[in-house]
Amino acid sequence: MYDLIIKDGTVIDGTGVPAYHCDIAIADGKIVRIASDITDESKKIIDARGLTVTPGFIDSHSHSDNAMFDYPDMIEKIEQGITTSIGGQCGSTLAPSDKNDDVFKTFGSMVNAIKNVPLGSNIKSFVGHSALRKAVIGYENRKPSESEMNEMKTLLREAMENGAIGLSFGLIYTPSCYADTKELIELVKVVKEYNGIVSAHIRNEGFELIEAVEEFLTVIKETEIKAVFSHHKSMYHPNWGKVKESLRMIKDTVAEGYDIYCDVYPYEASSTSLVATLIAKELRALDSSEIVKMLSDSNMRDKIKEIYISKNGNSLSNLLLAQCKGYPEYEGMRIDEIANLRGQNDFDAAFDIIIGSRAAAKICNFSMSEEDVEYVLKYERSMICTDSSVAKNAKIYHPRLRGSFPRFLGIYVREKKVVAIEEAIRKCTLMPASVYELSGKGKICEGFDADICIFDAERIIDKADYINCSSRCDGLNYVILGGEIVVENAIYNGKKKGKFILHKYNHKGE
Repeated sequence: MYDLIIKDGTVIDGTGVPAYHCDIAIADGKIVRIASDITDESKKIIDARGLTVTPGFIDSHSHSDNAMFDYPDMIEKIEQGITTSIGGQCGSTLAPSDKNDDVFKTFGSMVNAIKNVPLGSNIKSFVGHSALRKAVIGYENRKPSESEMNEMKTLLREAMENGAIGLSFGLIYTPSCYADTKELIELVKVVKEYNGIVSAHIRNEGFELIEAVEEFLTVIKETEIKAVFSHHKSMYHPNWGKVKESLRMIKDTVAEGYDIYCDVYPYEASSTSLVATLIAKELRALDSSEIVKMLSDSNMRDKIKEIYISKNGNSLSNLLLAQCKGYPEYEGMRIDEIANLRGQNDFDAAFDIIIGSRAAAKICNFSMSEEDVEYVLKYERSMICTDSSVAKNAKIYHPRLRGSFPRFLGIYVREKKVVAIEEAIRKCTLMPASVYELSGKGKICEGFDADICIFDAERIIDKADYINCSSRCDGLNYVILGGEIVVENAIYNGKKKGKFILHKYNHKGE
């Protein structure tokens, strides 16, 4: 007897081949039979007539790892069909920690604490470069000494040997932004010893996009590492269209034999901290208290404002305040609206918000073009992502946290036909499974894990927006994780069938 049979579904198996009709039988968490008419007994049967059956979606770039201890349900991920997330991105990970904490002292100690904790969705993680730097150097803006570099390498090897995918960079954020290219190469050489992977939020995604792409390509060529450009985009109007040149550079390098990918979320707004958006890295203070002190100086305010205006213009109307503990009444409003309410100019309002939030305010930045988003989505080596954690207790956040995959399938696949549905599913499933070496995932195939989405391809769509952020998607009938139904009609039932997945490394040449 089977545990579950999915009857009469239109299967898109993740490989990119045309859809076909069949039944799928599941037992002990695995797909055990695929056939045109399975009549054996089963504990449960799902009638999938008129519905599309695919592998569970894989979030190529997430920050779910930072919530896995306190918010293990991963509700916002599993309720949009994400059965596995790739965490630890943008250089930021819980471990190794610069704080005196036994759980997060090393990547291995963190793994020991989480590996047997049931989760609402699977997670596999990088170790972050910023975490390494903070653990060894702190926030100092300088090159590491030889002994400090060796200490970072030791922590990196420890992470690789305890299940990290590889190393992620967040070269726009402190303290990762203080590293030069030589430091990046030296650390990536360690990852290469384990045949690991490297991802990068590159140093600039706007006016210096091309130079930033060239830097990461240099790291890739020097080390011959498998690599992923994180949430690839071009920000601010004067730079729109640059993704054509940046992707051409990546394609040319792939043609030379290098293994390179990118990921992308299907929105025109990015999301990050207000500090990282407004304050140039050369002026960025080291911790929240120093930032507050700096912004209390009118001369420093003028200098920060001058640098920002020289590149991006004198309006902050493109910035929507998402999270701000100091001024929760302003959440969901644009900075120019807040400024008008306060009788201030945009910049003074923004600086006061940073001070009031102790430098922790989050924003959504409407700075990308629809044409660029579509261009990156079309790229044959682009994967789909949320670039998000989970909501935790926040009420306002970027809707990609809730809707990236339904939005991609509803707007860009069904409505705009940017990508054919078979290729779209490959971008959501088998491609990231192959890139991140998720054995047994990403494909409807006998012997593979029964992580499956069942949805109405004519209805699936995101419903969350920048104000009504928590709205569930439409058209997602079932999500199956580890062979069990965990979501029905986009509502999670509370079953935790996910886990923290360890990356199985092997030394170069083994």
